[in-house]
Amino acid sequence: MLFTLMLAAGAAKAGCWAPNAVEPRSNDGLPVNHASFKPLHAAMDVFEAQAKPNPGLLALPEVRLRITRAVLDSDEPTRRPREAVIHAQGFGPKTWTGSGCDIHAQAANRIGPRAGFSVFVNSPLATMNRWAHDDQLSAYLEGERGEAMQGWPVYRECAVIGPGRRLPWVPVTVGEMLAYFEREQQRGIADQDRRNERALQPFDLAAAERKAEQMRPLDAKLAELTLMSARQRKAGEAEHHAQLARVRQTLVDELEDLRRTRAAMTADQLGEPYRLGAGRHRLPTPDQPVGTMKRLVKLDPSFPWDARNRTRIQLLTVCASTHPNNPAYAQPMRDAVAALDLSRLAALLN
Repeated sequence: MLFTLMLAAGAAKAGCWAPNAVEPRSNDGLPVNHASFKPLHAAMDVFEAQAKPNPGLLALPEVRLRITRAVLDSDEPTRRPREAVIHAQGFGPKTWTGSGCDIHAQAANRIGPRAGFSVFVNSPLATMNRWAHDDQLSAYLEGERGEAMQGWPVYRECAVIGPGRRLPWVPVTVGEMLAYFEREQQRGIADQDRRNERALQPFDLAAAERKAEQMRPLDAKLAELTLMSARQRKAGEAEHHAQLARVRQTLVDELEDLRRTRAAMTADQLGEPYRLGAGRHRLPTPDQPVGTMKRLVKLDPSFPWDARNRTRIQLLTVCASTHPNNPAYAQPMRDAVAALDLSRLAALLN
């Protein structure tokens, strides 16, 4: 779809807020103003009341500001309450339209904000990327640990506000990860066997020769090429099968080595937090400093999520973002973070 975006002329006005943007429906189809969502909107109201006068946001150069809200269902609706997210963000001139404070929705979605805040409600994965997954384990890269923000733990530049400062994730153990690698290796061997099942069937040269002879009256040259190709395939069949067998054996040897490595570990070693190392089976080498290795985590199965009260506020993740190509935003965003009152947000937990 083609459209023309009329950009506003002149410099941005200080504290120029565009009308709020709201996703009209939740991701499971309910209207965003559904009566059951009132507690989530009330929580977002508290953040918006802090964001609108925030001196750091208001000091961001060359932006128009906008609040965006969305209500989401959990990816585990039988176990966790609903999620929500509210953004207070500044958008650059390429997203502006008109001479007031308006922002072109499509341009904003395409280009994205230059800086701002986001608050994620009941979203335990807001700071993490999935690293490994199967039917027994979902493991995530833990966000980089930062300096605490008003006493709250910070990961990936986000303050995680949970009950009693509890995090919604726990470390994946060495034993769990090696067991995952074992399952992954077994899946790889099974996939290899499925892919090679047909290739390992003996090639029927006699049938190919008969087909070539049937073709000869119509196209002698093509028949000869077909016959030559068939005989070459049969001649190389044994070596090809041997090569496939060697590849499979390499996978089997790797699996057996993994099992030996796991069996040689003590219970304490298997129970240690798993960190991505540079050694065999992604285990740390003796000379790797612990602080340089990423830790893998999983959602804490004992975290007291309330699936019955679907709009209960149990976790808040407050993130501050700055575009790396805009260093002029660094100080205003530091001021914006300092002006936030996380205790008021923490009081929303129930």
